[in-house]
Amino acid sequence: MTTDAAIALAALALAAFAVRSSGILLGGLIPSTGKAGQLLREMPGAVMVSLAAPSVVNGGPAEWLATVLTAAVAWKTRSVIGSMAAGLAFVWALRQVF
Repeated sequence: MTTDAAIALAALALAAFAVRSSGILLGGLIPSTGKAGQLLREMPGAVMVSLAAPSVVNGGPAEWLATVLTAAVAWKTRSVIGSMAAGLAFVWALRQVF
């Protein structure tokens, strides 16, 4: 390993540690009530939608039907992990059919 690579690796490790530890140290300062708290509670769903939307928009019948079925599972179970697992299973199975 060259010196430059070792320095870059050490800098990246330090940056990763700084990001993680700042979240732990500053996490207590984040409000859990009011508008900010509501925003933070809704954030995971918004991130999931932003990740899935391009696949749905650019997809075909398999992706569209999998989206509807996944939404039904999410509505019925209220489980993020269960909905993600069901969505993956639906899209895989429907791609085999279509």
